[in-house]
Amino acid sequence: MSSNERNTGDNINNASNKLSSNVQRLALNNVTNTTLSHENSIQHLKGTKPDQSKLSSQNLPQKEDVLRETVRTQPSFSDNKENCDPYTKSTGNSNPSISEMTQCNTQVENVQTIASTQSNNISHSNTAVEEKLIDTTKKRPISTVVEQEEPKKFKVCDENGEEEYIWEDLDAEDVNDPFMVSEYVNDIFEYLHRLEIITLPKKDDLYKHRNIRQNRDILVNWLVKIHNKFGLLPETLYLAINIMDRFLCRELVQLDKLQLVGTSCLFIASKYEEVYSPSIKHFASETDGACTEEEIKEGEKFILKTLEMNLNYPNPMNFLRRISKADDYDIQSRTLAKFLLEISLVDFRFIGMLPSLCAAAAMFLSRKMLGKGKWDGNLIHYCGGYTKTQLAPVCDMIMDYLTSPIVHDEFHRKYQSRRFMKASVISVQWALKVRKNGYDIMTLHETN
Repeated sequence: MSSNERNTGDNINNASNKLSSNVQRLALNNVTNTTLSHENSIQHLKGTKPDQSKLSSQNLPQKEDVLRETVRTQPSFSDNKENCDPYTKSTGNSNPSISEMTQCNTQVENVQTIASTQSNNISHSNTAVEEKLIDTTKKRPISTVVEQEEPKKFKVCDENGEEEYIWEDLDAEDVNDPFMVSEYVNDIFEYLHRLEIITLPKKDDLYKHRNIRQNRDILVNWLVKIHNKFGLLPETLYLAINIMDRFLCRELVQLDKLQLVGTSCLFIASKYEEVYSPSIKHFASETDGACTEEEIKEGEKFILKTLEMNLNYPNPMNFLRRISKADDYDIQSRTLAKFLLEISLVDFRFIGMLPSLCAAAAMFLSRKMLGKGKWDGNLIHYCGGYTKTQLAPVCDMIMDYLTSPIVHDEFHRKYQSRRFMKASVISVQWALKVRKNGYDIMTLHETN
């Protein structure tokens, strides 16, 4: 064979090798571009990515692994490609056959199919979650709303069988509230009505003290100041005054020891009613050296021994809250009633009157100040059965106190704050206007 024929054969072989290499590279690029474009289209349409961790947990071949394996099986072309023998049978550098390329394409298509299926499942699950969220935001059908039943009504008749008033069972609506103890509330207030008679101080026994009325007014005014300064509960002040009056009914106390009695009673009441009671140091410091800590301790022991440790007391605030139930828990009328009820605590003339009667009179006048209607059956029943005839004397006493010169300035100053809606200012102005115009408070704002 001549040298020309040999060169021609080498050129043909080199051209064939270049053509085969180009075909393989084009095939590989087509596979890679097709895979990437398909994946990008899936992400664009679904907005989610397939969970690679789930694919790897199922031992499925990854697209990157397949492509990497394909590239690894490609022949390595060195700089002297023309000197390579295309017919050399080498495992590492042999060209992949058509069947191998077909198998590679099949694996890539399987991976794409699995990825597409996984993304569809994720899309369906997201759709299901959105549907559930939409269902939860839907309003409940009107047919399932439970309507409140009207309260039961009861008649109260006098001895002759004539109807006096009709009241409604307002406790039935609290049957599911354990804090309202609706099944025991009637028994509780029956017990409180019996207890208020037992714990009531007697005015005649207090007159054995010299100038007790004036001295008591001064002491009570100071106790209201200390009580308000410490921010104690209203129940604490009521209990302290009741303990002091009951003790003074039994023991004769010298005038210079009267402040010690009041301080010890407030200290006892704060430990009985408060969650966090002020320390004895605070009470001693408020007396400006008139009472030491040891004296307050000794006074506490002597008072408790005299009362035989009996601190049971039907607090007037409990009766006022009971009446507020029939008044729809109006905050304005109850705040005014708190001021009017505390008048029965500081004024000496109210000693010996039942706390429930004073609470009913306070609510009656507060409703008159706000221009509300008449004293209906619900108010009569939930105040303890007091009618307008029974409330009239107590209401006149409260009106007398409001129209008289101020004696307890700390008491009035306490209720002049915004915290109590300036109840003392409103009450005094209203009482002066009613007395000036000669209105009858028992029939005021009532229509026939």
